Amino acid sequence: MARGVLSLALLCAMSHAAAAQPNNPRAADAQALFEQGRAAVEARDCARAIPLFRKSQETYPARGTLFNLAQCEAELGRIASATQHYRELLTQLTPGDPRLPIAQQRLTELEPRLPRLVLELAQGAPAPAELLLDRAPLPQTSVGSELPVDPGDHVLVVRWADGRQTETRVSLPEGARKEVRLEPPPAAAAPPPAPVPDAAQAPSPPPDAPATPPSSGRRTLAFAIGGVGAAALGVSLVTGGLALGTKGDLEEECPTPSRCSDDGMSLRSRGQTLTTASTVLGAVGLVGLGAGVVLLLTAPEQGSTSVALTPAILPGGGGALLRSRF
Repeated sequence: MARGVLSLALLCAMSHAAAAQPNNPRAADAQALFEQGRAAVEARDCARAIPLFRKSQETYPARGTLFNLAQCEAELGRIASATQHYRELLTQLTPGDPRLPIAQQRLTELEPRLPRLVLELAQGAPAPAELLLDRAPLPQTSVGSELPVDPGDHVLVVRWADGRQTETRVSLPEGARKEVRLEPPPAAAAPPPAPVPDAAQAPSPPPDAPATPPSSGRRTLAFAIGGVGAAALGVSLVTGGLALGTKGDLEEECPTPSRCSDDGMSLRSRGQTLTTASTVLGAVGLVGLGAGVVLLLTAPEQGSTSVALTPAILPGGGGALLRSRF
């Protein structure tokens, strides 16, 4: 109770001291914020007083404002913040200042309750590019050192140069010490390359059929034409024989041109048709055979096969022989 009365007296004195600052617009604004903060403290509302004290200190720094800020932070259990501000205040207070022993005592009481967060870099892990604790940036020197933090829940975000990131939630009670290993997550496996559709392949041309040698085609044509000629000759002989057969019957039916029966007239017409057909077929046959022989004789040689028409002396006279060599 005595400490509380002393603190209250000191705060009132500091308030009057702050009001005695030289006429300065910034100092006046800071004094107004300070007085609002003191009013919140008197109403036992440190949660509202803290932002007012902080803004006042940023506008125009004053030891009394810093002292009140640390007092409210300690009241709300913000041990790390209060410890930081008490330490800062001790560097500004001079011997004989009544606030000096109070700040020292409060610091002695708070330090054993101070939670500490230790950031350790995993073996072989690269140094992080950025550290954020509760969205506030941390210096790179924080790695490997103890960070005083307020009791409660905290969020640590670590980012690496290659874009990888980890987010760790940490809860520390008063006086706790917790280590957090900093290690980037495994690199995401690269997605397999998308299959490239095979280009439409033109259908492979069918294997070339062995080219028919000109000689082979010509020989085939020769045999075909010769075969047609032989068939025509065969049919010519048959029709010629039929025509000869009708001749005997015609003599019986038509002994004279003026004496010819109806059957005789029919036989005459049939005989004339057969004779004409035999003549035409015979001519076609002879032409076909001749053309076939000519094509066969003039076809280029293929391999070791050769056909030649050579003169020869035959029994009973001269002639020609068709020779073929394979």
